[in-house]
Amino acid sequence: MKHLTLNLLFFLNYILVILYISRLGVNVQLTAQDTVPILLASFMMIDMTYISACNIRENKVITLFCGLLVLDCWYLLLLPDTSAVAKFTFIALSPIIWYASAKFLLLFLFQGSGYKFRMSTNIILLTACAATIVGIGISSQVYALLYGIQLLVSCLCLAFVLLYHRKRAAFVLKSERKSILFSVIITVTAFLMYYFATVQIPNHISNFGIYLPVLLFCISVHGIVHKERQRYPLSVLFTPRQIMFILGVSFLIIVLTNLCKRNTLSKLCIAVNMLFALIDLCSIILGYNLKNGKDSLIRQSSYSASLHQLQREERLKTAFANFLHDDILQDILSVKNMLPKAHRPEIQAILAETLDHLNTTVREQMQDYNPVILKNLTIQENYQNLLDAVSQSFPQRNIAVSFDCSDTLFLVEPYNILVYRLLKELLTNVYKHSDGNHAWIMLSLENNIIENKAVQKTITDHNMITLRIADDGTANAACLTSTDTTKHKGIFSITEQVHDLDGTITLRDNTPHGICIQIQIPMKGELSYEYFVSR
Repeated sequence: MKHLTLNLLFFLNYILVILYISRLGVNVQLTAQDTVPILLASFMMIDMTYISACNIRENKVITLFCGLLVLDCWYLLLLPDTSAVAKFTFIALSPIIWYASAKFLLLFLFQGSGYKFRMSTNIILLTACAATIVGIGISSQVYALLYGIQLLVSCLCLAFVLLYHRKRAAFVLKSERKSILFSVIITVTAFLMYYFATVQIPNHISNFGIYLPVLLFCISVHGIVHKERQRYPLSVLFTPRQIMFILGVSFLIIVLTNLCKRNTLSKLCIAVNMLFALIDLCSIILGYNLKNGKDSLIRQSSYSASLHQLQREERLKTAFANFLHDDILQDILSVKNMLPKAHRPEIQAILAETLDHLNTTVREQMQDYNPVILKNLTIQENYQNLLDAVSQSFPQRNIAVSFDCSDTLFLVEPYNILVYRLLKELLTNVYKHSDGNHAWIMLSLENNIIENKAVQKTITDHNMITLRIADDGTANAACLTSTDTTKHKGIFSITEQVHDLDGTITLRDNTPHGICIQIQIPMKGELSYEYFVSR
């Protein structure tokens, strides 16, 4: 519902843009030079409607990019308006755009996950933006000073965070290096063309930096959105060729109508924007029906995808039914059988213990089905909370757990969830089956090259996730490599999953005694961006 509300707000903003362009055409004497901002603003709004419609996973980064397009659109539209309100809004938009740009850069590089100094950075950026806006009401000199301070503070904050998390930022930049490099080339080329074409116009490059964050990451964002093109709401009803045909015919009708009536270019922009506003409204409605299953045609056209989803749901239902039967139902029946004797103190103690165990089991299963990874915490902090929770679920065991993990570790989706599950499964196995008193866990992410014998190929050019867990029990690795899969279902399930991800798992004896399990999985950034467009 929140995503639907945002899309409706974007649509309402589009209507306001159309009304404002209409007002400019009536009340302001537009020159040929003034029509350029209107054309660019129209292009931004059209692009915003496409991006927001493709953002079916409701990703905050993509939504913020749409917001940046909206802000830049209004910044362009207010440029030729000389009214007092328009001038004040135009001036106030500059610090707001810089604040939103800094937020977008950090969200893009860290993919919305937690990182060190996140809260303090947000407070500093917001304070600098608010102070600059307040400076508008004092004087132009104070505003200029505060605006310069905001730019300096924003650049220093970004530089500090990126240097502190340089490995983390480098991974994202490396994953999107082709798109970002392409964006840089296009941006520089377009800027040079614009510069030499308008060199005779005073202040022709003033405030050009306002658009840099949008331009530099434009191709990358579109590349991410492009992966969701088949889920674009209109693509459910029409093929890409049919959509292009409808748009082409619509443009032709608009252009011919404009030529027949000899209308101005601004009126042509209004007509085109009205067309895309209507398309945007249709996409919002179709997207809502698609998400909520309220349209039979949509359900039929998505049959194959629904069938695949149904198969996954059936497997999940089977696992959940087994959990209910083996873990929940047995405890409930025990409680039911003991109720007639509930007046006895010893039975009351058993009932309390059974209900406590039932409560713990349900909570653990909920966490297993839907792990809670808090965005305001780093990966290291989230995993430490998990290890503490697993330890607390075995109060009868006194095992010292050592966790070696950098507080700057960065794992993109879905690798963060995968490692979370692996950690829980392997540490739980230590508590259940090891008779040792100590467990050592090491988690790291480094550039590495390994040879995967299972798939007979060498994996290169990827960051390697390495998870190692060892204990000092009396068991040895030979007992885990048994061919009887019924004895070690957890290990064989993990092995199968790791191999599916082109990873390796090694089981060996620990020194001086115990078992050591090491898992290595390549974190492929270019593939993870399918999950970047996430909730």
